Amino acid sequence: MIFMTMRTLVFAGLCFALFALFTTACKRPTPFGSELLEEEYADLEFTDTITVQFTLEREDSVATSDRSGVTPYFLCGEVTDPVFGKYSSQIYTLFQPQTLNPKFDLTKIEFDSLVLFLNYSITGVYGDTLQSHNMQVYRLDEDLIYDSLYYSNRTLQTGAELGRINSFYPRPQFTDSLFDGVKGSFLRIRLDDNFGKELLAIDSITWLSDSTFYRYIGGLKIVVGANGATPGAMLAFDLNDVNLSRLSLFYTVKADTSADRFDFFFRNTNKFTHYDNVYEGKEVHTLIGKPLEDKLYLHGMHGLRLKATFPYANNLNDIAVNKAQLVLTVADDDKWLKPADQLVLTEREGDTTFAFTSDVFYALGSTGNGSLAAFGGFPEKEFVGGTPAVTRYRLALSEKFQHIIDDDAAPDIKNRTVYLNVYPRARSARRTLLYGPNNAAYPAKLELKYTKIK
Repeated sequence: MIFMTMRTLVFAGLCFALFALFTTACKRPTPFGSELLEEEYADLEFTDTITVQFTLEREDSVATSDRSGVTPYFLCGEVTDPVFGKYSSQIYTLFQPQTLNPKFDLTKIEFDSLVLFLNYSITGVYGDTLQSHNMQVYRLDEDLIYDSLYYSNRTLQTGAELGRINSFYPRPQFTDSLFDGVKGSFLRIRLDDNFGKELLAIDSITWLSDSTFYRYIGGLKIVVGANGATPGAMLAFDLNDVNLSRLSLFYTVKADTSADRFDFFFRNTNKFTHYDNVYEGKEVHTLIGKPLEDKLYLHGMHGLRLKATFPYANNLNDIAVNKAQLVLTVADDDKWLKPADQLVLTEREGDTTFAFTSDVFYALGSTGNGSLAAFGGFPEKEFVGGTPAVTRYRLALSEKFQHIIDDDAAPDIKNRTVYLNVYPRARSARRTLLYGPNNAAYPAKLELKYTKIK
C-alpha cells in the first residue's frame, strides 16, 4: 500500500524521492506503466518459461467443530471416485431443547413420534444425487464435549441405531412445506420410539442445564452411504437452520386429543464432521510424496494439496514484477465430479501451520471477509486458438513472487515454495485434476509480466 500511496505524489525531481520509489518498486509488484519511474525502467517484458516443480502431498486434518452456529453446512455422504478413490464424511452432533425443564406430565400426554429434520444445503452437495442412498442415525456412547475442538480425523464411539432410511433419493433442490408455514429443502427420518419416550420422560434434575442434558442424552452420529452406487454423492446439511433442521418430539394431549410437539435444535451446540480419504488402489495413491509431471491432483476435506516450488526464481535479477499468475488447466470433464469452485495459495509458517499468501490476504481484505475475485483461483472457460474451450484457474502470485525474487541471498528452497489448496477445504468434498508442467498441450506454468530495472 505504501508504494501505491507514493505514486499519487507529484514527482518533485528530488533524488531522495526517486530512490524511495525505486526501492519500493523492487519489493512490491507494480501496476502496468509506472509513469513516475519511466526513466528507470525499460519496456514491459513477458515470460512463461520459469521453472515450476510440483509435489503431491496429503493434507493434514482440519478443525471441523462448530459451536457458535456459523458454519453454513456439514458434509455427509460417500463418493467412489475413479481417480481419487473413496472419500466419506459423517456428522457428530449434540442437540439441545427449545427450553429447559418443559415439565411434561406423563399422566396427561402420550408419545406419538420422534422425527429428525435436516435442511439440505445445495452449495455443499457434490456427486450424483440421482442415485439411491442410505442414511443411518446412531446414538453416541462417547461424550461429545460441548467446549472441545474436534478435528476431521476424530471419531466417537457409537451405540444403538436410532433410525435409518434405505434407498432414498436425495432431493436437495426440491422445496416442501414443513410446519409453521416454513418451506424449504429437507430430509425427514423417523427415529426410534423408545428414544423419543426416553426424551419425554427425562427427570427435572437432567433438565437443570444444557450440560446435564448433554451428559445424560449424549448426541447423534449421522451417516449417509452410496448404497453401492458409483460415484455416489456427498450431501450437505445446514444444521444451524433452526427452521428446517431440528429434532421434533410429537405427542398427544389426552384430555382433548390435540397434537403438540417439543423441538430440539443443533444450532449453538457442538458438532463436527469426520472425514475418511482412501486413495489405495487408485492412480493418485502411488504419486503421493512424489514430483508430478503430466498430471496434478487436488482434493478438499483432509485430502491432497500441491507443493509448488520455483527453484531458480532467485536468479532473476533487477526486475520489478508487474503481474504474476499461476495458470492451471483442468485435465478431465467428469459429469458428476466437477472441479473445485475455489483454489488458494498458502505458505508454510511452521512445521504444521500454513497461512494465505499475501496476494490472497490482499483480496480478502483486513476483515478476511472480502471477495477472492481479485486473486482468482476459480475455474473459467477459455478458448485457446481455434480449439474448443478449456477450463482454467488463474491464481495471483504477484506480491509473493516479488519477494521470492528479492530473496536471492537465502539458499533455503522453502522461501521459493507455495502450496495449492482447495478452499474452504473443511467444507469442500471437491477434487480437481489438472495438467502438469510437462504436459505437451496445456502445461502448468507461471505467467510473468515484469519491468527490467536498468
